[in-house]
Amino acid sequence: MADTGIDCESFFQNKINGILVTTSWVDELKDLLGMEAVSQIWGEVPAWYMWLSETHGAYRLELADATTNEKNPGDKRGFFSIKCYPFDNTAVFNTFSYEEQVLSRSRFFDDTHTPRFEDKEKIADSLFNVAAMEYRVNQDDTTACFTLDSLDTLRCVYPVETVQTFDLIGKRRRYRQGEIGRSVPGWQLGYPAFDRLLCMYAFYSKARPVRVRITCSPGFQYVHTGNHTFDCLDAPDIQRWTASVFFASPGRCDMGTHLNGTGILAMEGEPDQVEIILDRGFPCGHCHNIEKMESLQVAEYAPINPLWWSLAETAYTSTLASTCGCH
Repeated sequence: MADTGIDCESFFQNKINGILVTTSWVDELKDLLGMEAVSQIWGEVPAWYMWLSETHGAYRLELADATTNEKNPGDKRGFFSIKCYPFDNTAVFNTFSYEEQVLSRSRFFDDTHTPRFEDKEKIADSLFNVAAMEYRVNQDDTTACFTLDSLDTLRCVYPVETVQTFDLIGKRRRYRQGEIGRSVPGWQLGYPAFDRLLCMYAFYSKARPVRVRITCSPGFQYVHTGNHTFDCLDAPDIQRWTASVFFASPGRCDMGTHLNGTGILAMEGEPDQVEIILDRGFPCGHCHNIEKMESLQVAEYAPINPLWWSLAETAYTSTLASTCGCH
């Protein structure tokens, strides 16, 4: 699709709408991906809910910012937050903060296990976050890159005894010196939503991955500094994980060989402490040697899904029975 001058926010809003709605019309694909429902969230910022089977909660994807590339003005970049509203019968529920646990069981959430429409703006944006995603696309929409970024543990620590007041829920809680107030497995919760979005994108765009890159670097934790503010401090036992999957439209798959080329297939400079777990091109547009990649223990942190490739060739028939709703 050629660049028609549409603003960045509208571009990414239309793309995500197209990906989710098109997928929701195809029963075979919904069953394959465990996609129970999707819903656009009406409001000032583009956002969507996703309900997926065999996950720990309901997801919210929100477009936080959208820009053009200064060096290549035709390239667009969308920055998304991924939130997870945990189900209270899952093992990860107790890893969320006291405020998040109480809120998700309160009147502020409805039967879909997402915030009520009339109350969603009251819930602080800092709550329920598990990961960040970037979606980059070139001017003619023939190459794209999706990047997921998160910590293996999203930890909040109270270095001194503190009494926190939570006005929205009308509660107070005392934290002991050194107590951990939140210890969410961010990467574990964010990756399933990222994986399903890549599957949907492959089906929607008919593009295939031409490069997969996964890195690991030192992480950090959030240390309480007063009121509801936290500073980020190094934490040797926490790691930051990043996965980038580059897609190319039919006829452009050979770009996967240009790992140090220009445009969105080129990675920006990275700190010396970054460990490259996997960096592999797929110039033929097909997925090979999954077993070899699994031997590198990639699957433990970010399973490489063959559906990212095969769904680009799948021709399911639409049932015209969308699961999309309104919030």
